[in-house]
Amino acid sequence: MVVCNRLNDIPTISQSALTIGSFDGIHVGHLEILKKIKKISSLNKSKSVVITFDPHPKTVLRPDLLNERYLITTLEKKIEIFHIHGIDCVLILQFDNDLAMIEADIFLKDIIIHYFKPHDMVVGYDHHFGHNRIGDINLLNTHSEKYAYKTHKIEQVTINEKIVCSTEIRKALASENIMLANQFLGWYYELKGIVEKGDGLGGKIGFPTANIKPIVNCQIIPSNGVYNVDVMIDDELFSGMCNVGKRPTINGTDNRIEVNVFTHKNLNLYSKIITIIFKGYLRNEKKFSSIDELKAQLRKDKKRCLEIK
Repeated sequence: MVVCNRLNDIPTISQSALTIGSFDGIHVGHLEILKKIKKISSLNKSKSVVITFDPHPKTVLRPDLLNERYLITTLEKKIEIFHIHGIDCVLILQFDNDLAMIEADIFLKDIIIHYFKPHDMVVGYDHHFGHNRIGDINLLNTHSEKYAYKTHKIEQVTINEKIVCSTEIRKALASENIMLANQFLGWYYELKGIVEKGDGLGGKIGFPTANIKPIVNCQIIPSNGVYNVDVMIDDELFSGMCNVGKRPTINGTDNRIEVNVFTHKNLNLYSKIITIIFKGYLRNEKKFSSIDELKAQLRKDKKRCLEIK
């Protein structure tokens, strides 16, 4: 897969099947789009192309979102998913106020058509692009004959009678429903962070934890509670459990992300970048009457995690 960060980096492409979008929280609806362009490009022996943006357009148009945890899918994860689905070329356009002012028909002509020459374009049912979000399926259909491409619309996907969209994924992540979020995404939600030194209490009670500082400041942290997780460390996958919250038993005041990795290996994790993969929600945070009671509960939590595996 070729990843381009500038127009000048784009290789010569004679024909393509193409989609465009911010892909905010790549979910099962987006995955249908990726499958469609890959299928069409394979049939036509052409290139499958994704045009996306970084940073997320909404964080540029609404800078206040940078003060919140808004992002679902990091750019790194998006690229990984594109690669998994066999996309040939990804163009990552730097989104700024200048790009936001480009009219949709100009963007179509000067970027999409000029560089990628699509014979087919695939977009979601609610897709918009260009200044004031004027570009949509109707605009693409209007220009399809002129530029000799076909337009395909992927209809909305529902799970449990709920429309799959980024808004619903955010709600699920905020409401302890990590399983629903994962269903909507089509992959396990994950958070990448650097391991910082903590107070060492976990090790003293037999459950050493790595304290995680997320790398992407505005990425969503799942709601407080205890989770069944996998942990990726140096390309090796471990089982584990993760606590998100204030640690009320020891009167903690600041929210932390702490992960206990199930291994007999002597791991030196300080300053390492690791990935927490959230697979299931175990329980909410609770203030226990003693450290011994906390230890007993942690043993139960670990047992549940290992049984789930």
